[in-house]
Amino acid sequence: MRKIERLMRLKKDRRGGIEGLPLQLMIIILVATMGTAIIMGWMGSIEAPNTIGSVEVLSDDIELDGRSYTTAGHVEIRVTDGKGDPLRGATVVLSGLGVCDKNGKTAYGTTDSQGYAVFDNLRITMRGTAVGFMTVSVSMSDYGEHNSARIAVIA
Repeated sequence: MRKIERLMRLKKDRRGGIEGLPLQLMIIILVATMGTAIIMGWMGSIEAPNTIGSVEVLSDDIELDGRSYTTAGHVEIRVTDGKGDPLRGATVVLSGLGVCDKNGKTAYGTTDSQGYAVFDNLRITMRGTAVGFMTVSVSMSDYGEHNSARIAVIA
C-alpha cells in the first residue's frame, strides 16, 4: 500500500516535470544545424591559394675562366603558377657567390608576360672553390615565395 501512496504523491507533484525538455532539445538541434550550415557555406566559398608552381633555369651552368670574378653571359629563368600558366610580374632575385649586375647592384628582374626573366652581364665572385651555386628566389604578392632553384657555377 505504501508504494501506491508514494506513486500517487509523485504523480501529483509537477515541480520536476520534463514537459519542456523536448522543446529545448529541438531548439538546440535547430541552432546547431543552422550554425553548421552557415560555417559550411563560408568554407565552400574559400578558394585554393595562388602559388608559384615552378621555377626553371633554362640556361646552362655558368663556367668561369678561372679569374676571381667574371662577367657571365646569359641566364634565363621561367616562372609558372600552380596551374602551369606563365606568371607575369614576379620578382626574381639571384643571390650567392657575390652575384651582382654590371653596376654592382643586386641582380634582380621581373618576369614578362610569358613568365621569363633574363639576366645578362652578371658579375660573379668565386674565391677558393671550384664549384658553387647561386640561388634563384622568386616572390610575388598573393603567390608567396619560391627558393628551391639553383644555378651551378664552375670555375
